[in-house]
Amino acid sequence: MNVKFKMPKFGRVLTGKGFLKELGLTILATTISIILTFGTAHLIEQKQKKNAGRQTAMMVIHDIDENVQLMRDKAKLEVDNFELAQYVLSHLDSINTISFDTLNTVFDFICRMEDFKMQDSKEKIFHSSPDSWKNIDNPQFIDVAQSFFYERRYYQDIFNSDYRFIEPFDKEQQYQMYLEHAPTYNILDFLPEFLKGKLQDNKVQFFLMYSPMRSRTYNAIADEWKQMSDQCKFIMGITDEEMEEYVKATKRFGRPVRKGDIIGKWTAASSKDKTEEMEFMRDQTFTHTITLKVVNPFYSGRLLFVTTIGGTWTIEGDSLVRCYSSDIKVTSDKSQMTCKPEMKDSVDSYISNNERMNKEQWEKDMNNPILSHFATSAYMDDSRDKLELGKTQTNDEGKETFVATYMTRVKK
Repeated sequence: MNVKFKMPKFGRVLTGKGFLKELGLTILATTISIILTFGTAHLIEQKQKKNAGRQTAMMVIHDIDENVQLMRDKAKLEVDNFELAQYVLSHLDSINTISFDTLNTVFDFICRMEDFKMQDSKEKIFHSSPDSWKNIDNPQFIDVAQSFFYERRYYQDIFNSDYRFIEPFDKEQQYQMYLEHAPTYNILDFLPEFLKGKLQDNKVQFFLMYSPMRSRTYNAIADEWKQMSDQCKFIMGITDEEMEEYVKATKRFGRPVRKGDIIGKWTAASSKDKTEEMEFMRDQTFTHTITLKVVNPFYSGRLLFVTTIGGTWTIEGDSLVRCYSSDIKVTSDKSQMTCKPEMKDSVDSYISNNERMNKEQWEKDMNNPILSHFATSAYMDDSRDKLELGKTQTNDEGKETFVATYMTRVKK
């Protein structure tokens, strides 16, 4: 609606009454203008604060949901590892016939490598500014969020201090184990006999006895935090659909890849000891190379295990589809390592065993039909030199998580 205000006409002579009338209209027009200007600005500011508070609330809820999933995953892993340990225990007389993967999983299950830590980066963001609390403006939500943050720290301390949760075989014991099996230090050579003795140790038996309790505890914590998440959504009037959109928005950047964008070589370093390289050719074939850099005390430098797999590719919508072939090549590169002459036979044995196991594992993995049509979302940043390949994975409980690999174009 257009509102027109009558302004005074100062170009003519006014009587006393006329002047007062015109002056009154001027003051009224100015007052209304100020109210409209600042009132609208205030409404916009309040709306922005409300939106900011809602985004902060969804960040906290997403943090809770991620930790719910973390506890569910720990519970499932506990059950799976316990079953494998029980299987090995019941087959100690034929332990040499059990696969290395199974034995190594059980070994990892009873070994403590580092303290358990839950990520608190979103909690730090939430506490970093008083505006976070002001914008939410809901004391009940703040109380629930603070309770979750407190419980997360509490349970983290429990997992790292309570003897029922601590793996029985610490770093020092692992170190002694390797020293006892000099000069090769090759776990392949002594793992069966080592587990045959250790699984019957009182500390390990105690740890295994409490495994069902641990899985129940993880699930109970997940149930409690799921209740907190649902309560927070209800308090703030946030729907599951809104949360799904929030999660997608936080994980989707850039634009979908086009066919011509991806031609060339791309590399990613998932860790200092593992790199991946993909090269996409114009004839829509590709090669995928995975390099593992392995350090061991019985040689100097790093031994490289290189796996190369080929296939074809295409772009479908916003997805990159890779169809892997069954042709797998596993080699070792000794150019970055040296060993003493007396260790050469042990090192050669170690290399051949690992080449064989790597090839067998890859051949086993390649039997998975999903690799014959492996689709990932493919997004690129504005520079066209950064690539995100993502895939949504569903666990046994039906929970979806987004996993991404980030690659950089190799310049010529």
